[in-house]
Amino acid sequence: MSDVTIKHKDETRIWMEDQEVCREYYKTEKITFGMSELPPGGVGAVDPGHSEAHEVFFCVQGEVLCYVSQDDKYYRLTAGDAMLVPEGKDHKLFNIGSEKAILTWSCAPHQ
Repeated sequence: MSDVTIKHKDETRIWMEDQEVCREYYKTEKITFGMSELPPGGVGAVDPGHSEAHEVFFCVQGEVLCYVSQDDKYYRLTAGDAMLVPEGKDHKLFNIGSEKAILTWSCAPHQ
């Protein structure tokens, strides 16, 4: 890929992980970038983690807990917070706020 590209929301690959709506905007050999939305009280599926990538979550809106079973710990994110998940760590999102939660996520070098 050598050209700058723009991908609109309606052009993304979209799928559900339990109550989490996931959209993948870009997936290259170097990075994957997407967005997730969870309704108030919504819970996402367990993501088993990525064996060859770090994943970054950025909370755009709302309040979520991210459970990592290897740490047996919940991590709290609110708007403006970011979280780095090392390779191989599973994670599951819970919207504990009163509004829709919106998070972006990216994996590098690839998912």
